[in-house]
Amino acid sequence: MHRRIQVKTPDPQDLDAQEQCFRDHSCVVIPDLLSPDLVREMNEAMDRDIQANPFMWWTTGSRNYNCNLLLNEPVFEHAIRPPRLLALLERLMDGPFCFEELAVRHRTGETTAVPTDWHRDRNYWDEHPLRLDYPQIIYYLTDVDETTHCFSISPEPAAGPTLPPQEHLERGGILDFHGTAGSGILFNAATLHGVTLRETNKVRRTIQVYFGHPDRAPVSDVTLMPPRLWRDHHDPEIRRFYGKFNRYSRVVLGGLGILDT
Repeated sequence: MHRRIQVKTPDPQDLDAQEQCFRDHSCVVIPDLLSPDLVREMNEAMDRDIQANPFMWWTTGSRNYNCNLLLNEPVFEHAIRPPRLLALLERLMDGPFCFEELAVRHRTGETTAVPTDWHRDRNYWDEHPLRLDYPQIIYYLTDVDETTHCFSISPEPAAGPTLPPQEHLERGGILDFHGTAGSGILFNAATLHGVTLRETNKVRRTIQVYFGHPDRAPVSDVTLMPPRLWRDHHDPEIRRFYGKFNRYSRVVLGGLGILDT
């Protein structure tokens, strides 16, 4: 059994402390990033879309998982560009960054606990000062504690060596991210992480948002970029921010005659 650890949550108004936490652990918890009103609106949007468009809630073999809710529920834009998050990302990314993917998940209870699916989404990018290719933030839309499923991560220094999963878990331990609805954890998607599924009858709801560098390959091919953001928005910075197209966007938007491919 690998040891459970705690990482001190820095003052959410202290960018220096948040940056240092990320450098030390490749992750940082940010409490109350989404307001209670936004959490309520987002949960209502999920309920509405699950009823209206159940065929959209299946992505890469996973049920109750939607990577394109941004198309018809603009409220989720608030999970992508909260000012406090953008200010921290500006420090960490060491240059321009952009939106990559948004996924929303409704996870029901389990009759038995399931071992954590430890994985790294991508490799570290060694050319970056923090080896940071794709930062990801996971938000909770429900309260999460020891009685629910949770996100788990094995922290490691941003400049540390990459170890095989079991060796890494021995070194870094396991941080279970518990928090109230609206809280988030920002981490390097290359850091070892997974979902811890507990025996519970409680639902857990999450939002996952990936960011990246404009000149690097897309992190995935699952989120379709809404034209209202990359083409029609009045702010050129917003158009740039949403203007990185994965293959899915190029195929669909090109086929519809919206995007030159």
